[in-house]
Amino acid sequence: MTLDIQTILVVLLANVIGTAVALPVLMGWRVSRAARAFQGAAVAQAVGWTAFLVAPRIGDRWVSTLSMACLAASFVLLWTALDTWLGKRRGHRLMLALAVAVPAGYGLGFASYPFRVGWSNAGFALQLALLCFALASPAPHASRRWRGLVLLCLLALAVVTLWRGVLGAFFTEAYPFYRATHPVNVAAALLYHVALALSTIGFLVAWREEAERELRVQASTDGLTGLLNRQAFAGRAGDVIAAAQRYREPLALLMIDIDHFKRINDTRGHAAGDEALRTVARALKASARRGDLVSRHGGEEFCVLMTHAGMAEAAAFDRRLRERLAREPDGAPGLSAGAATLLPDDTLDQLVHRADQALYRAKAEGRGRLVHAA
Repeated sequence: MTLDIQTILVVLLANVIGTAVALPVLMGWRVSRAARAFQGAAVAQAVGWTAFLVAPRIGDRWVSTLSMACLAASFVLLWTALDTWLGKRRGHRLMLALAVAVPAGYGLGFASYPFRVGWSNAGFALQLALLCFALASPAPHASRRWRGLVLLCLLALAVVTLWRGVLGAFFTEAYPFYRATHPVNVAAALLYHVALALSTIGFLVAWREEAERELRVQASTDGLTGLLNRQAFAGRAGDVIAAAQRYREPLALLMIDIDHFKRINDTRGHAAGDEALRTVARALKASARRGDLVSRHGGEEFCVLMTHAGMAEAAAFDRRLRERLAREPDGAPGLSAGAATLLPDDTLDQLVHRADQALYRAKAEGRGRLVHAA
């Protein structure tokens, strides 16, 4: 069976355009930054392939250069999606530099077929290699399955793209134009179909994984402050307390309450009260050490569980917190705090109760202070 390369490319264009249209319909418009980058990459691919196939009929040089720019931009957008889904990836500047260099070199050297084919395909192969590197680099929170699927697709594309560049640059008689029926050209066109379908599936799985991760975060955090909510704190704190008791390690818990919070709401409005909560939450997170648990316990009350800590460390945390709040440019509310240390047979409820009692004494003694549990 003889495969017509032009027909394969036209069908590929239909698939690319269909994918670009279907993704926002399927995913919606209000999606994450990574998902928007993925959708943008599909649109850039559709525009790029359209320009590439119609260029010979409406103005080869400039439309072809536009197609190169769109295809290079699509790889940048895919890299942006991976950078968000997988965590910070290396190679951002090189990816951007290639996105500029590929169409610029292609347009300037358009008169030389071997140069423009070799240059553009080598640049695309490098961009694909950077995407493969981003996928292969460690990302503990991301599934290896979708990463492996997309990695295989992009790696195969990188190989055939580089091969086409070598053919066009050094064996021009075997690949004199993009519709040439050279086996590598036919294989590349067919591979684009397969890679488009499989990599789209892989990226959709990545998007679903991101959505599930976001739901887990929302279920465990307080929507206003971004701190752990009470239920999530209780689950994690129970494990921390059990480990501390098993290994006989010190542990301290602070209950912290905003002074005169009702007065803030009554005199300045609930928006001011919400901002006071957010200000204290930011200061709590900034003052906490690695491994400490910080939560909004309810209302204007916060809870901090400090590992490897006694009363001295609890007092140091309290000082850091108050000093940070004192530097707030618009002022910050006052705080009362109570601290308790873990006893050998303590439960979380018992530890919280003792810290709460100390907090009540801090308020009774005039507020704006830390009191240690007896």
